[in-house]
Amino acid sequence: MMKARVFFASAAMTATFALASSPAVMADDPETIADGVYTEEQAANGESLYEEHCASCHNMDFYDQSLGNRVNQPVSFMFEEVLGTMPLNAPGFLPIETYEDIFAYIFSGLGFPAGETELRYDSGMMDQVRLVRPD
Repeated sequence: MMKARVFFASAAMTATFALASSPAVMADDPETIADGVYTEEQAANGESLYEEHCASCHNMDFYDQSLGNRVNQPVSFMFEEVLGTMPLNAPGFLPIETYEDIFAYIFSGLGFPAGETELRYDSGMMDQVRLVRPD
């Protein structure tokens, strides 16, 4: 019985430490895509790329619903899903910057504000920024 209590106390302390030290819990108010996580220039670049690679299958209503199904997930989850599955005829074929610019355009098209920093995958930014529904 004593061993079980020690085990559960130890497990609880480990879980508490892991949660308390995670970036999402450490931040009082996690950054979301509503906080301006792409630039206007990046979204403008993404518009023609979106038209070329995405628009024939996906309209903005599709992304509105997609975000609704992923509320509070890091942007990286959705980004990696798209990277691994789109475009349908050649998943992951496009340069990473193309996907980034397309995401910026999608966020812009859904009404999320631009900011001063480009949305970049390799910076780790997408792991910290959370998805939210458009208003």
